[in-house]
Amino acid sequence: MWIPYLPGSLVGKMTGTMLRNALKPSVICLIAALAVQATGCSRISRLASGSDTYRTTTYKGVVDRWTRQARIQHGLQVDLIVSVTFKSKAFRRAYAEEYAQAYQLRPFEKERFTADQLHVADLSHDFLMAAFVPEKKWDEFDKPQSMWKLYLVNDDNERVSPFEVRRLRKKDALIAHFFPYVTPWKSVFLVRFPCRISETGRAVIGPKTKHVTLVVTSVLGTVEMHWTVDHSGGTKAAGCSRIQKQKVSALFF
Repeated sequence: MWIPYLPGSLVGKMTGTMLRNALKPSVICLIAALAVQATGCSRISRLASGSDTYRTTTYKGVVDRWTRQARIQHGLQVDLIVSVTFKSKAFRRAYAEEYAQAYQLRPFEKERFTADQLHVADLSHDFLMAAFVPEKKWDEFDKPQSMWKLYLVNDDNERVSPFEVRRLRKKDALIAHFFPYVTPWKSVFLVRFPCRISETGRAVIGPKTKHVTLVVTSVLGTVEMHWTVDHSGGTKAAGCSRIQKQKVSALFF
């Protein structure tokens, strides 16, 4: 049982009955409340439940819907474990809503943040990728001469290569909250594909595109992850070729 601190001089003057009364739950609560006020601590109005991970009711379902996982394995030897989230407009809307709730954004801040997210979705097709490889020398997805090749392929078998693969070195609570498959043992990358095919000028994801596939391949093997395209948010391909290689802030990972 927790015993409140009482000055020695006061304890010495207390009778047994007084001391027992001082240790009653009601008295202990009073002493604790006075101690909180004395130290200037703010009152705790609500204790968050350990299972109450997300602020919104929809984010978990959305991130699950837009995330795929795959691996390259030969017998007991695992050469690659990869988890990838397609940052579609539907995902970005849910992300913006969760972010706004978590950081208590004011209405105009939330509106601006959401608009920025949807604007980035019009610049390129972005994926958040977390990868584990057993050999450090294989962890080179962001190197120009990487042993790995990545492609985004539509259902007409047209494909593009990423114009940017950026390693996200800061794996903090923020990224782990929004992408729960991120662990200290995985490297995290932002992979950005152009929204137009340079040879033809056609949109990678056009109005009639139903599926896209992310291919990760090397001499170790190949994995393919498939998504059904959601056209509810629109596919703004017009003008994309002029701005597709614009750099984006780490805010938009």
